[in-house]
Amino acid sequence: MSTREHLEQFWSGEAPDRIPYTIYQNEWRHVQDDPAWQGMLANGLGITWHVPTFKLNTESVGIRETTAIEDGKAMRRRRLQTPLGDITEVWADGWQQEYALKTAADYRVMTYIAQHTQVQPNYDHFHHMDQRMGPHGVPLVITGRTPLQTILVDYVGLENFAYHLFDFEAEVQELYDALLANYRRVVDITASGPGRFVSVLENFTAETMGPQRFSQFHLPVYRECFPILQAAGKVVGTHYDGRLASCSHEIAEAPIDLIESLTEPPEGDLSLQEARRLWPDKLFWVNIRVSDYNLPPQELTEHVHGLVEEAAVDGAQLAFEVSEHLPVNWKESMPIVLQALGQGR
Repeated sequence: MSTREHLEQFWSGEAPDRIPYTIYQNEWRHVQDDPAWQGMLANGLGITWHVPTFKLNTESVGIRETTAIEDGKAMRRRRLQTPLGDITEVWADGWQQEYALKTAADYRVMTYIAQHTQVQPNYDHFHHMDQRMGPHGVPLVITGRTPLQTILVDYVGLENFAYHLFDFEAEVQELYDALLANYRRVVDITASGPGRFVSVLENFTAETMGPQRFSQFHLPVYRECFPILQAAGKVVGTHYDGRLASCSHEIAEAPIDLIESLTEPPEGDLSLQEARRLWPDKLFWVNIRVSDYNLPPQELTEHVHGLVEEAAVDGAQLAFEVSEHLPVNWKESMPIVLQALGQGR
């Protein structure tokens, strides 16, 4: 069976003849020409591609972007221009250094941008990408983050997020409402479009939010929007790659089909055994810790078998992936994981 077929079984809650193992295209693309991949792909490794089925039209917003090499770093600067004023963002070597939202006025500008953004279907892009990714590629439909995660991860950054919740409460709420209107449109477009698995790339870790705000800002969106996708036959997964224990009860109540990039301590704070006890009905797409790839071959094999015993329900509801960092020793370690999973059933 192909990787897609194995994943379809996994998404359906069935037990495939081997537990799927995948890698994000973004982690694979830097070394994709290395011939070492061919053996792994032949042995069942899949490559997942995040593909939207919508596009955003912001014709009323001016965008000026510049790039330059400064002090040996690739700098990218972007200025968003509106009638209410401009906001700027800066990246260095791909890492964001300056976020768009710093003042209450900045929030009003971003709210204007959200309110003047048109969300349109883009199904042809999905079909084009599906054709070009080859037999080992698997398209995952993305919706973007839900509103408060968008504000935290994309617009403010962790350092200032807590201050803004207190200092700019009204402005945060106004922007949240504008983003939610757009997210509802994204969900409707996604529900009507192609693709089975919908990835909500939240990049969520519970200590940045806490159960009270999770219940206030996340659960209502999940409860309103995810059933629309599920009624259309989609499997909805949230990228929760951090610590989840403090919101575990709320996550259990959320209509989430799959926890994706679930990671053991110390990156996370739940063992797979604990996670399975808390969320017996959810699918787990587990990110193996990067440090575990450095284990001696037999220990790595035993570790993978142990994870399967902790999290798989009769061989079902479990897959593994490389979603955060490509292991330095990937040529040696990833084939061991593949082999261990091949022995697992």
